[in-house]
Amino acid sequence: MTLLRLTIENVGLIARAEVAFSGGLTVVTGETGSGKTMLLDALALALGARADPAGVRAGSPSARVVLEIEPDEELRARLDAAGFALEADDDLIVQRDVHAGGRSQGRINGTPASAGQLRALVGTLVDVVSQHEAQRLLEPSYALDLLDRFAGARALALRGEVHELHASLRRARERAAALRDDGGRALARAEFARFALAELDAAQLTDDDEDQHLRERREVLANTERIVAALTAAAGALEDDGGAVDTLGGAEAALLGLARFGERFAELAAAAGALQSETSELAARVRVERETAELDPGELEAVSARLDALDRLKKKYGGTLAVVRAQREAFAAELLDVDDREAQLAQNQRELAAFGTELDAQSAALGAVRATAAVDVAAAVASELKALAMPAGRLRVALERLDEIGPAGAERAELRFAANPGEPERPLAKTASGGELSRVLLAVVVVLADRRERTALIFDEIDAGIGGATAAAVGVRLARLARSAQVVCVTHLAQIASYGDAQLVLRKQVSAGITTIDAAALGDADRPAEIARMLSGEERGVALEHAVELLAARETAR
Repeated sequence: MTLLRLTIENVGLIARAEVAFSGGLTVVTGETGSGKTMLLDALALALGARADPAGVRAGSPSARVVLEIEPDEELRARLDAAGFALEADDDLIVQRDVHAGGRSQGRINGTPASAGQLRALVGTLVDVVSQHEAQRLLEPSYALDLLDRFAGARALALRGEVHELHASLRRARERAAALRDDGGRALARAEFARFALAELDAAQLTDDDEDQHLRERREVLANTERIVAALTAAAGALEDDGGAVDTLGGAEAALLGLARFGERFAELAAAAGALQSETSELAARVRVERETAELDPGELEAVSARLDALDRLKKKYGGTLAVVRAQREAFAAELLDVDDREAQLAQNQRELAAFGTELDAQSAALGAVRATAAVDVAAAVASELKALAMPAGRLRVALERLDEIGPAGAERAELRFAANPGEPERPLAKTASGGELSRVLLAVVVVLADRRERTALIFDEIDAGIGGATAAAVGVRLARLARSAQVVCVTHLAQIASYGDAQLVLRKQVSAGITTIDAAALGDADRPAEIARMLSGEERGVALEHAVELLAARETAR
């Protein structure tokens, strides 16, 4: 993966700038306040950083950044999996627009992409190493990260396992505490659940609508006399002499007598016969209902009692029989849970022992890997510090056993440093100057260079507190690092800038009361003047001669 070009429009004071990145070391220079920070902010926008409408150039409706990247196969695969597949010969083009009103839009090769997608897909393609990063050296967590990243896949895998085991052990301990603390309350609930379950089982509830059916039956039983009287009257009207059955029979006979006078009379006779048949069937059904509709005071009493019992259960356990039956299952489950509590506690103790044993083993393995890595890191960093004009500089990762294994392992780490012979190693935070801290950071970055993903490295003014021969040594190391990685360095030191394979200069200009910043790529003929300005503020005379010497000396030093 290689950064190719960054185009900036209306970001801060930059009206428009186009930055072409070299494959090796690109240095970015310019006077204080000339916009170097704005350039890095623009790059961060393209990589998915939070959009701030305050960064839109005054008077412009929106800002735009476009980053062009030559992708490798790994990046192509990630883009393809995320739905942003590239053609075989296409470069990756990331665009981000930020509107003054606050809205932002992202695109990957023309396809809309959210800021989260930009961060996930391209946000990890650049490592920014800044003065803030130098301060991170002072944090205990950084020392462990340094060791684990240096040790490589084995340490990182062990650290992941330790983290998961620690989380599992914590959850098992929480379950144990909950089982113990809830024991008394659970027993009290169990007594009530056992009583309620017995009461509900005795009620033999099998139907969510039983109460509705019983109400309908009670209504029938309460009106038996009226029902019998009505059925008797209906049966008489249908079956008595002169009733509907006889009458329809007479009608059929009369119409059959006319059948010889035409088909229509035969059809009428047939219709009357069909009605008589249906009426006879109806009469039979009415007769059956009348015979079975007898008053049974015992059944009415039983139905009423059952309804009263169901109403009491609904009032006690829920508004409907469906709720009451569900509550019965809940009580049964609670009893099972209480009865199984001892088994749960026993299982929990087995889990605690297993997680604890495995955590001890994995933490010990991780600690051994770290101890070995600490020795190797010290040697590697010492070699780098020597190249950075600190021949006696020593950085050691001191490991200290924790009282209890934590999510990152069984030890804490601290970076200890000594800059001169005979000095004891002391905590880095208490002994390193600003310039020493910058060189230690660079040494650590170089040591980790071969153990990180293939990303571009951006150094943002890590040259604080150094100069002269030390600055030249830093420049040499950056140039060598750029042989295996794409490096961009924002610097104010001429000695470092002279080692760039390409140089970009930012200049602030004021025209008609409006301040703008321009970015220009310097050719070989233009670089001496900029290097001279960085040396003394003058672009002529001794400074210019010195600049030419610096640019010439870099070829030998590299």
